[in-house]
Order: sequence, then structure tokens, then C-alpha cells
Amino acid sequence: MKKYRPYFMIIFILVLFSSCGQEKAAKEKTIIIGDYFSTDSKLYLNKVYAKKIKTIDSVDLASDSSFIMSLNSQDYALFRLESRDHYPLIIVAKNGDTVKIEQSNDKAWPYRVQGNDECMLVVDFLEKLNREEYKVDSLSAIFHNSQSLPDFPVIRERLNEQFINIHEDFTKYARATVTDNPSSFAAIVIINGFFREFALFDPQEDFNYYEIVDEALMERMPENKYAKDFHEQVKNIKISIDFEEDAKRRLSPGKLVPEFELLDINGVKTGPGNFKGNNLLIYFWAAADAKSRQTNPVIRKTYENYHEYGLELLTISFDRDPRIWEAAIALDSLPGLHIDDAEGARSAVMKLFNLKMQLPAYVLIDAEGRIVHHDRDFTDLPQKVVDLINNPTNY
Repeated sequence: MKKYRPYFMIIFILVLFSSCGQEKAAKEKTIIIGDYFSTDSKLYLNKVYAKKIKTIDSVDLASDSSFIMSLNSQDYALFRLESRDHYPLIIVAKNGDTVKIEQSNDKAWPYRVQGNDECMLVVDFLEKLNREEYKVDSLSAIFHNSQSLPDFPVIRERLNEQFINIHEDFTKYARATVTDNPSSFAAIVIINGFFREFALFDPQEDFNYYEIVDEALMERMPENKYAKDFHEQVKNIKISIDFEEDAKRRLSPGKLVPEFELLDINGVKTGPGNFKGNNLLIYFWAAADAKSRQTNPVIRKTYENYHEYGLELLTISFDRDPRIWEAAIALDSLPGLHIDDAEGARSAVMKLFNLKMQLPAYVLIDAEGRIVHHDRDFTDLPQKVVDLINNPTNY
């Protein structure tokens, strides 16, 4: 028997090193342990990126409602567990982390989760979000069930007030969470989050929050992909804000109208400079835009009433199909000189006047080529034209 001992020791050592290697490998990965109720759906584990979502694992809950997933993530990353029957769950993890998920009977929030601090900040936010939206669902049910009641108007007002209170309270909570945890993944999730169809943060009005989070993330994890993506997002918002401010300055009353030249319906290069010495209404529209078509009669009537007093009209449409454009001009009896900028949303004129395809819009220009009004509201357009004719600007 003694002669077999060396072989036994060799096998024992190999098994020992093998088990240690497996334990080390497990520690080097992210482990997700789940315990769901039996269901017919499939559960997908998706990795969430700034502009895409990639499925990296899945499990058939019908045959395996208790599961273990392992994945490789060297740094903190966002993952989303979702299926047809379950509300999506966002988790944050990196190699060495273990996240435990247990399904519960709580209708408002059907999960119990254990994970790292980063993960739990996100989960706490999602739980709060779901519980508040569950309250809104209850209000919606009352709304639909009360429509036939004689006091429905009173009930509707009360429900609207309750919704506003819920929404405002949750927005305050979201802002407080971001302020208290600016360098967290939760801050990225929350600042880009929604309550129903309402964004929790406006990139321009709430830009200070974006700056605070960006600075904190760049200080804490400058090499993390999600922090870098958010940094690029903030840079793009800043560019947009700067452009908006520049557009306001360029298009403010008293400024000379930006010059451009495009081929008109007769094939002649035309721009604002062609109308120097006359008051000019530049009308931006599209034949394929219903609101523009509804506004065309206002433009026609304004021109007909005040053309004899020196008002000229230049219409610029952004239709790709010139046949539709020409047909709409004829059908609506739209007067003036016409240009079709088929570049649409990519148009240089669109950018020059900061239109962003929000049509229709207009610019009213005095005889010296200076902007008097720049607006999308046509309600007072005739009166503004009368004021310009009777009281020439003196900038």
C-alpha cells in the first residue's frame, strides 16, 4: 500500500490547486444569484451602454427559476435584468461583486436585492420610482372609473392635484439623491431618468446638476467608460446651450437679419438682401406639416392686407418633394416669393435661424434689414405688422 502514497499525494495536490483556481476565478467575476417565481418567460441579462443595449446572458425561468449568472466586468458597469413578466431591474456591478435578487409578492416593488453600495443606490431609486408610479396607477384607475359620475370634474381636479404633488415630491427626492451622491452610478441613472413621460432633469434648465455630477465622476473614476460617456454628454449639452445663447443674441430685435441665398421657385438666387428698403416677412413652413397648412391662410391674409403698405413676403419651406411643395402653394393660394430648402433638418438656414424643425415660424424685418420679431406664435402677427408700418423701428 505504501508505494501508492506518492500518487495519492500528487492527485490530492492537483485537486487542491484546481479548487483554489476555481475559487479565484469565481472571485474574479461578477456573480448574479436569482430566485424568481416559476414563470413561462425568459430572463435576459443586458449590458447597458450610452447608445445601445447588448444581451450577454439569459435563463429560462420555466425550468430554472433559481439561477446563477456570471459575467466579466473589470470596472463598474450597468446591467439590466428584464423579461416579459417582470419589471426591468438595473444593477451596478464589477468583478468580485455578488448580487442577490429574490422576487417578492410586493406588487409595487417585486424584488429584494443585495449588492454593493453603488448597486443599492440605483435599486433604492428604482424602488422609490416604482412605488410612486404605483400610486399614479391607482389614481388612473379612479379617473377611468369615475368618468360617468356627476361630480367627475371635481374628482378629476383632485386627482390632478394629487398627481402633481407626487411628481413634485419625487422630483425633489431625485434632485436630493443626485446632490448627495454626485460621483455615483445612481446619479447617471437618475439624471437621465423619467417619471412617467416627464424627464426628471432638463439638460438646459438643470445644467448645474449635470456639471456637478460630471466633475465628481471625472475626479472619482476618470477612466470608467460610463463616466467618460456622461462627460461627452455634458460637453454636448454645453455646446447646445452656447449655441442657443448665441442664436438669441443673433436673432434679438435690432440685429441685422442673417444673410443667405437660395434658389427661388424661378431658379433665381434670393435672400433677405433682395428686399432691402421694404418691410419683409420671412415665413418658415413645410407643405407636409399640418400646422403650417393651418397657418397659411393667416400668412395670405396678412400679405394681402399690408402688401400695398410696403410689406413683402418670402416663404421658405423644408419639403423634400418639390411637387408637394408646389401643389400646396397653389392649393393654399400662398402669395409672395417662394423657396424650397430640400435639406430639411440639415438645412443651413434651419440652423441659422435656430428652427430645429419646429414649424411654422417667422421673422419680421424692417426696411433696414433689422429683426423686429422672431416667433412661432402667429396670433398677433397682423398687429405686429401694423405696428411696424405705423411706427418704423429706431434701433
